Amino acid sequence: MRASLLAVPLAAVYTLICGCSARSSASSMSARSGDSTLVPILVYHSVARHHASQTGEQRELDVDTGVFREQMNYLANNNHPVVAFSDLIDELEGHRELPAVAVVITFDDGWQDQYEFAFPILQQRHFTATFFIYTNAIGNGPGFMTWDELRQLQQAGMTIAAHSRTHPIMTKPGVSLTNEIDSSRADIARNLGVAPDLFAYPYGVWDTRIAAQVQAAGFRAARALGGGAWNGAANLFALRSVLATDDMPVFERALADRPPVTVSSRTGR
Repeated sequence: MRASLLAVPLAAVYTLICGCSARSSASSMSARSGDSTLVPILVYHSVARHHASQTGEQRELDVDTGVFREQMNYLANNNHPVVAFSDLIDELEGHRELPAVAVVITFDDGWQDQYEFAFPILQQRHFTATFFIYTNAIGNGPGFMTWDELRQLQQAGMTIAAHSRTHPIMTKPGVSLTNEIDSSRADIARNLGVAPDLFAYPYGVWDTRIAAQVQAAGFRAARALGGGAWNGAANLFALRSVLATDDMPVFERALADRPPVTVSSRTGR
């Protein structure tokens, strides 16, 4: 099941991650280039210990619990402020300025191990995060969180956001955008008391018709998958992001703490 949730080639995402430039510590505000701001949106899926029965794709998609703790420690020890997703939107809309080297943490799908393993680590570090859930999965078997667990996340300062109802490839014929977008928002509002204003496209797949429906449904912004760490007001409904993996050097490059990998450095020339 988890392996099927990644429809973007991992090699392509790695290439996009490694395109980040090394950061400078000279500025106390987030890095900007024209109308764009450098604030990586990290995307996690499952956070659990690796095991022998995993497929290669699952091993890439799932972040080991120990590595996740190491990554959160890295953010804290290297002075990366973890900010709310809504704060980033405020920055992109010109309503606030974020501190330098800020980062946004997100989780997709609503896996139960995010609650069991990632949530306590986030609490220990006093980090906030946004959990994008597809609502038909919630409470549907031991692999997914329950609405009560999501309420605990919400009460602890986490944001619960929409990731559709059934996690389809939304560009396929026959997919009801009203059901997947509007109804997922209504599901969360009904169960948690707050209508979400953030959406993440299943598999990161979207087109202008889907983005328009997300905006019309009342969402403030939408996140895609991959593309790097730079975003601006012009792509509020196609926000770029960085897939988090177990690879710590790639993680550091995504934060602009390491120089990008070049062809010559990969080949030794």
